[in-house]
Amino acid sequence: MGHKYFNSVITSHRGRLGSVRAFLRSLFLSSRSIDINSFEIIIADLDKNDEVDKAIGSYKDKLNITHCKIKYDGLFWKSKALNHCASLTQGKYITMLDIDAIVTPLFLQEVEKYYKDPINEKSKMAYRVRFLDEKNSRVVSRGDFSEGVINNFIVKHKKFRQAFERYTKDEVKIRNMEGHQVKWMTDQALGNSHYTMRKEDFMAIGGYDEKFIGWACEDLDFNRRAFDYLESGYLNPTPFMTVFSMHHNRTGWMNRNTTKKNEKLYANNKANNIISIPISDSWGKF
Repeated sequence: MGHKYFNSVITSHRGRLGSVRAFLRSLFLSSRSIDINSFEIIIADLDKNDEVDKAIGSYKDKLNITHCKIKYDGLFWKSKALNHCASLTQGKYITMLDIDAIVTPLFLQEVEKYYKDPINEKSKMAYRVRFLDEKNSRVVSRGDFSEGVINNFIVKHKKFRQAFERYTKDEVKIRNMEGHQVKWMTDQALGNSHYTMRKEDFMAIGGYDEKFIGWACEDLDFNRRAFDYLESGYLNPTPFMTVFSMHHNRTGWMNRNTTKKNEKLYANNKANNIISIPISDSWGKF
């Protein structure tokens, strides 16, 4: 089976103009170390903002971008939005990054280097996440930062809080790896939101379970099912493969009732050892 691209970056958003600017700027800087035609970006846009359209449009002559304008006014539906993106991908691999993420200038190069080694072809690689503070988030949200800002003021910053990571079938949740636990990163990592894996394997587990609507658990469920399907998972701990998450609010995303429903759905899928979600005719469609 042929692929037009080696890697397909997918993401979704609503109301995140600053994040869109920073996200695309970081990927543009990272793209300068690889063949520009080795990857694509697909954005599911549930927003109605001309400024967002302009921000994305400004990169269309620099990056291979598919901008999916979706007419949908309900609670943010990330699981369906990401499946929508995945249905359009033409890459061998899918890399999922949240829209509030920025990557380092070496990120895309190192993803390709890792997967071009036949030993790693079928693995799922998760990325360490650190949270930017409000000050640095405002700086990158302008979308005009340089490689030096990322390399010298973000990657080398020692105080950005690290996100929790999940390891082993028991889903041990850890923020800082120490001692014997380090070996878990090589084959026992479920990770968190951000990852790369073969599109073939993404589709084999049915992508995201679209019963998850609104905030909570759609990524936990996906990563658990992917881990069970692949029977392993790798987390890359190197600083230049860290994904940095911008500070933001969750307006239009969080809802107490749907969060509780998502938590129950996650517990039910896990208790019933659900791995593959059937792909229906409505999969990825709004």
